[in-house]
Amino acid sequence: MLGTKCFVIDVPEFLACRYLIVIDDLWDASVWDIISRALPKGSHGSRIITTTQIEDVALTCCCYQSEYVFEMKHLDDDHSRKLFFNRLFCSERDCPEQFKDVLNEIVETCDGFPLATISIASLLASQPVMSIDLLTYIQQSLSSSLSTSEKTRQALNLSFNNLPHYLKTCLLYLIMYPEGSTISKDELVTQWITEDFIGEGQDREKIAWHYFDELVSRGMIQPLDRNYNDEVLTCTVHHMVLDLIRYKSLEENFIINVSCFQTTPGLPDKVRRLSVQFGGAKCANIPADFMMTQVRSLIFFGFLNCVPSFVEYKLLRVLVLHIWADESKIFDLTRIDELFQLRYLKIDC
Repeated sequence: MLGTKCFVIDVPEFLACRYLIVIDDLWDASVWDIISRALPKGSHGSRIITTTQIEDVALTCCCYQSEYVFEMKHLDDDHSRKLFFNRLFCSERDCPEQFKDVLNEIVETCDGFPLATISIASLLASQPVMSIDLLTYIQQSLSSSLSTSEKTRQALNLSFNNLPHYLKTCLLYLIMYPEGSTISKDELVTQWITEDFIGEGQDREKIAWHYFDELVSRGMIQPLDRNYNDEVLTCTVHHMVLDLIRYKSLEENFIINVSCFQTTPGLPDKVRRLSVQFGGAKCANIPADFMMTQVRSLIFFGFLNCVPSFVEYKLLRVLVLHIWADESKIFDLTRIDELFQLRYLKIDC
């Protein structure tokens, strides 16, 4: 994991048959309570491994048997240096002599935390010219943070602020998807084009692919699946990057997220892009006072009976519906032809 403190919990008591199940990045013990009830009892050589950044959750997962909790350590100095210099120069021996001291200080300041190390190395690799003044500024910025998580947030903030405007826009769009989503590269770049994030020209798709690959190269999004040519097919967003771009999006009124648990406080009068993330909630609705008339893009995740009346969004250009369908119901699309501005439609059940 590229997160902060991480605990790996080995839980051997479940499952009658032999399985290996990995449950990644649990944030709440109540989630484990739900999952564990669905698993048969018995120990037949099976294992369940969970990862979390919260010690109490780790202890809950192993029934407070601390011998099953393994705390993952940060990278040691050698591995930190290898990760950093390989990303920046291909190897440490290729580093110019005049930069070695301050770069070593930057590696030490990252404190063995992979996400911070990769972010800063990617930031420096993207610079057309490297200077002692730039390296000193980055080192001092990281040193001003007290904890490892604060250093990582500062590293990500430095990386984000250094992005060209067009990459910032493309990255911010990723908060349209819930945390932990597996996002298709092809679908994402098509949505970027539909949203007019990509300049005019005959090679807009090629440019969008380049933007995607650049965000991967800079460590701002994480690749998941690749094809036989090593091209990235799907990606996800680390939760700390997601937290950062949520904050940036709120500042710029770029995207509004609505869930069954909370709505972005102080909703603006004009909402251009709306992500409705109801998940498994069977009774959830968009607030009644919500202004729909200005929404250009709507992505919905939830049950069929919670789908908003999309025909009220007269200016929609992008409509994506990830529906948890009820077999006894039919999804009515007869009025979709009233959305005259619609350019992109995806319905996934």
